[in-house]
Amino acid sequence: MVHIEITEEEFGLLVGILDRYLSDLRYEISDTDSSKFKEGLHHERDQIVDLIERVRSAHPPVAN
Repeated sequence: MVHIEITEEEFGLLVGILDRYLSDLRYEISDTDSSKFKEGLHHERDQIVDLIERVRSAHPPVAN
């Protein structure tokens, strides 16, 4: 397992990048005709969704 330390700003940037990539990936999946390629994209999407969930859960909520 890899552990890194990042700032709040870097955390926000990382989550934003993953969210945008996921959005682009969903578009790519819907626009793809090849079933084998689409299957690979679905697998990648599932990994990104899992990664986003783990990254968000690793960060404690900010108190207001």
